[in-house]
Amino acid sequence: MLTIGRVARNVGVRPSAIRFYERQGIVQPAARGANGYRLYSNDAVKLLLFIKRARALGITLEEINRLLHLVSQGQQPCDHVKQVARSHLREVDQKIRELKALRNQLESLLRCRVTKSHEGELCPIIERSMAE
Repeated sequence: MLTIGRVARNVGVRPSAIRFYERQGIVQPAARGANGYRLYSNDAVKLLLFIKRARALGITLEEINRLLHLVSQGQQPCDHVKQVARSHLREVDQKIRELKALRNQLESLLRCRVTKSHEGELCPIIERSMAE
């Protein structure tokens, strides 16, 4: 059995994250030692590593909870994971398009020459770039 600090170090998360996952019902509350410390099994470590990897892929805690529910019912969640991954890939592609557009706007702004501002203009570069 491992203390919350040791689990947190092994997994690479903060102890507060582990307590949060417990409050959210994603991780089962830990057993308590005679000293009141939370004690976790190796299975809890595996689960927390799964959660960390899933979060790194952009999977939400709600989606992780659904996956864990499928597993608890004896089902393989891989088809569901692929659906989630397809959805996240579409979102990432959209963000990339938006970031490319922003990059183009910033490059255009940087190419602008500084001129005298007209009355009421705060910054001609920004105001004129937004008008284009």
